[in-house]
Amino acid sequence: MSAERVTFKAIRNGVATEIAADAIEICLPDGLSFKVMAFAGRKGSATLHMPADDPQAPSFDVFCVEPGAANTLFVSVDRVQKRQIEG
Repeated sequence: MSAERVTFKAIRNGVATEIAADAIEICLPDGLSFKVMAFAGRKGSATLHMPADDPQAPSFDVFCVEPGAANTLFVSVDRVQKRQIEG
């Protein structure tokens, strides 16, 4: 992983303010969240991260990425229930 840092900025009414942070957590309306990490990913891309739950948890979270337009992607988090193995 590259040691180059990602710059975080908050933009309000067209005015950008730099934020000193290692990660920004995106909290979605449904209570799920993910983080944008401060370390550049492959070839200078940003890193989106969602912590993994306990392997014994009844569900797990996954990213859902949907195209919106040529310059827009919608990123959300879906909670998936694990299948119960019948035996």
